[in-house]
Amino acid sequence: MKRPLLDVVAEVLVAQPGASLAEVAEAAGISRTTLHKHYATREELVRAVGVRVTDIWEQAVERVAKEPGTEAGLRQLLAAMIESGPQLTFLWRNPALDADEELTRRYIDVERRCLAVLDRARSRGLLAASATNWWLLQTMYSLVYTAAEAIEAGKLAPLDAPDLVLSTLLHGLGGPIAGAAGDGTPGEADAATATAATTSSPTAS
Repeated sequence: MKRPLLDVVAEVLVAQPGASLAEVAEAAGISRTTLHKHYATREELVRAVGVRVTDIWEQAVERVAKEPGTEAGLRQLLAAMIESGPQLTFLWRNPALDADEELTRRYIDVERRCLAVLDRARSRGLLAASATNWWLLQTMYSLVYTAAEAIEAGKLAPLDAPDLVLSTLLHGLGGPIAGAAGDGTPGEADAATATAATTSSPTAS
């Protein structure tokens, strides 16, 4: 099944941001003349891709916008965004599109729907109550962006990506802390303090 032209163009421009129309046409498997019939300038083409990408993002989020604030609900949101990773990467790498009022309005609207899912998870205690809205969104975007790039580079299996991103969003990268309160085991800091006290004690021999 032939892929939509603008999806191919998005991936080409992510891989080669400075690609000319001729290079884009070649990568898409069409002639430059054919491309020019639809998009006379590079600016027109970039905006058309921006509209297509926003359509895809809206549709992806719409499918999960009413998910509950549970781990499963968060995973559905992340999976939908990761699936749209190549297109979202194009959107996030083209700040010139920020000047487009229509796309900016649509971007803000879909962002609010993403935040609604994150906010429900925060209300349930899955996400820190102290985390601000912008931090939640930017952290999620960063993880989705990194996962999409890792998938493209062959470093991460697409099926593993949602769980990895969810785990990192909820728990970060830290491991168990030695000597955590209530485990009854002295941590490294406690051991170091005890050693220093013994060494400096006047009665130490």
